[in-house]
Amino acid sequence: MKRTVFFLGALLAFFVASPAMAQTLYLHGGADFPSSSAFNNAYKTGFNVGIAGGVAVTENLEGVLMGRFDRFGLDLPGDFDGGAFSALSATANLKLNGSMMSRRVMPYAFGGGGIFRSSVGDLESNGVTTESDSELDFGVQFGAGLSLAVSPRTSLMVEPNYVLILNEGENTQYFPVRLGISRGL
Repeated sequence: MKRTVFFLGALLAFFVASPAMAQTLYLHGGADFPSSSAFNNAYKTGFNVGIAGGVAVTENLEGVLMGRFDRFGLDLPGDFDGGAFSALSATANLKLNGSMMSRRVMPYAFGGGGIFRSSVGDLESNGVTTESDSELDFGVQFGAGLSLAVSPRTSLMVEPNYVLILNEGENTQYFPVRLGISRGL
């Protein structure tokens, strides 16, 4: 919880420190699909929710600070309860906005990295409980999306991307597909 409050405070400071620049607030959520072999075999499709703030660097380039929560339920055969995987992340990204495809549609690409606090919840099987475990790791993400303007300052977005958490052992990889809204401030 402290990390979440710290991240939101840093995001607010980011906006306050740059009042003369164009600023954008993003809210999103969607589905997560596991992709690395061990991760894919152990977990089922999950979900994500997040918030981000962007500041224009140039006409087509934007710096975006993003906070996101991802969660996957355990999908192993047998009598298991719990064991969900979750990741809370804070990332710094660059977003390259393409030229408008029409008066309302704009493609974009983004990439960046940051910290990921990944954890596995308590797991119970046959009356035996394994305690939860968590770790803090570096991770990267990149993707592309389409933005559909619904008003001069508000857009809807669809954004498939790739996340790689660089942890000990086999890295954790998954594909979030986010739907969201952006609002120019």
